[in-house]
Formats: sequence, structure tokens, C-alpha cells
Amino acid sequence: MLPRLLNGPHRLLLGGPHASGAAPLHRRRVLAGRRAMSASASPASGPRRPLRGVVFDMDGTLTVPVIDFPAMYREVLGGDAAYAAARGSGGGSVDILHCIEDWAPDKQRHAYEVIARFEREGLDRLQIMPGASELCGFLDAKQIRRGLITRNVKDTVDLFHQRFGMTFTPALSREFRPYKPNPAPLLHICSAWNIPPHEVIMVGDSLKDDVSILHLIPSCSI
Repeated sequence: MLPRLLNGPHRLLLGGPHASGAAPLHRRRVLAGRRAMSASASPASGPRRPLRGVVFDMDGTLTVPVIDFPAMYREVLGGDAAYAAARGSGGGSVDILHCIEDWAPDKQRHAYEVIARFEREGLDRLQIMPGASELCGFLDAKQIRRGLITRNVKDTVDLFHQRFGMTFTPALSREFRPYKPNPAPLLHICSAWNIPPHEVIMVGDSLKDDVSILHLIPSCSI
């Protein structure tokens, strides 16, 4: 989900009430993101830290969600009961890559084949999130760097770059280990940019994979 509201030093938050008759949701997101990242310091709020880089999640943030994840998880895990158990142990969500990482090689290989099939089927329906292109253009105009961290495979990231003409550098797919929510990918990007984490924000739609990074390193998460 794209940024909507500034609250504190270059921190963008989600949610909040909206008046009736407001602009369409994707338009409000873009306008709020622009206001947030162009806001200057004021006497009331004190000086703001500079924003020099934005790292995006992909599914549900830059692209419209098209993969049926519950169906994928059920097939990988072996049915409704196993899926329900995984949700219960995961606090209501499923980290499928974590679930299968200790499986026997043959079972794990089959699981990755199922995941890859669902991802391939999603490629044909890949859509850019409304407002994402405008927001990236705004960041480029302000010389704010753009990176990408996703648990998708590299082929999906490459197709995203080719289809929508938006390049994120670095763009880390799930081949980069350890993958999020471990902070290593975000720290890697900050190091590649030579920018400290407190001057970078992470934009994502997952409390577990994206926002939780906020508690591990001094970076603002959306």
C-alpha cells in the first residue's frame, strides 16, 4: 500500500478516516505521499531527518495482489487442517518459506514447484498499483533513491521492470538470503547506497514482513 500520511520525522503511516466525497483512494495515496516526502521542517515539529532513499515491497505495494496465497498455502502444506495449524502457530499469518525451509529435500523441492506454479500464473495478470508510477516519478525528481525487497523470485522482478519501465536498484528477490523480515536485505541496500538506515524508509503492506523491520533497525517503516 502506498504512503498516505506524515506523522513525525519522515514517517509515513497507513489508514485514517477520510471525508465523504474525497478523491479516489489511489489518488489520495499519491498526494499524501508527495506531501509527506516534500514536507519541510516547521518550528512546531523541529528539524526533520533527510529522506534519501525509499525501499519498496512488491506484491500489494507496487503491484496489485493477484496470487491466491491461501490456495497456494493449502496445496503446499497439504490441506485445510495443515493450513489452519500454520495460521494458528503464525499468529494468523503464514510464512510459507519459513514453514518449508527444514523439510526433507524431495518434499521441499515439490513445495517450491507449487509456489513457482502459482507465481507463474500470477505473472500473466501482473498489474501496477495505481499511483505507483507517479510516486516513483516524484522520488526521481527529488533525487531520492528507490530500492526493492521482495520474496518473489528474480524472474518476476525482471518482468516487473520490463513490463512497467520502472527500475529499482538494488532489487533483491528471494534468492538473496536471509530474506525479510530479517533486516539483512534492507541493511544491504543502505550499504550499497552508502546511506544510513535512519535516512531510508521501508514501504510495504505486511505487518510481519515489512513493518516489523522497524523494530530491528533504526529505519522508518510504512
